[in-house]
Amino acid sequence: MKTKPKSKHLTNGAKIFAVVVTLVGLGLKASGVTPTLDMTDVLKVSGFIVLVFAPIDVSLMLQNIFKEKDQS
Repeated sequence: MKTKPKSKHLTNGAKIFAVVVTLVGLGLKASGVTPTLDMTDVLKVSGFIVLVFAPIDVSLMLQNIFKEKDQS
């Protein structure tokens, strides 16, 4: 029985959180609650959240690639 690594759930959660941050920022800007909110700042924060967890994604991909080559 194979189990998924917990790090995969962590990176998926970070991506979902980044999307939520973007949507909340867009909603606040569109509703007029915070008209001075700069969307580029919101997108930079969301991108930062995703990029912080990018090394985990890369390591999982490399682990899968080298695991398959070792089994062959």
